[in-house]
Amino acid sequence: MKLNNDITDDRLTAMQEIIKKLRHDDLNEGHCFMIFDDDLPDGQAYYEYPNGKITIEQLNQDNLDLPRMVIHELAPGEIDLVRQKHEVFR
Repeated sequence: MKLNNDITDDRLTAMQEIIKKLRHDDLNEGHCFMIFDDDLPDGQAYYEYPNGKITIEQLNQDNLDLPRMVIHELAPGEIDLVRQKHEVFR
């Protein structure tokens, strides 16, 4: 059974590294990076911007062509908590 856990751990680590690279590439190209969080209401996600700002934004799930609505811009302490919670920031 240890082997299965090792394979699962290896896959999780590989996925996390891919997500970190995507985040790095998106931010370096001037794009925002979306982070899903199950604790946020449906249709909402965190968006990190190249300037370090993180917002909670609402998607219009009926029409994804519409702009997202900013629900909340995180304060520095909130940003720290989100970064601590999500592996992509480590």
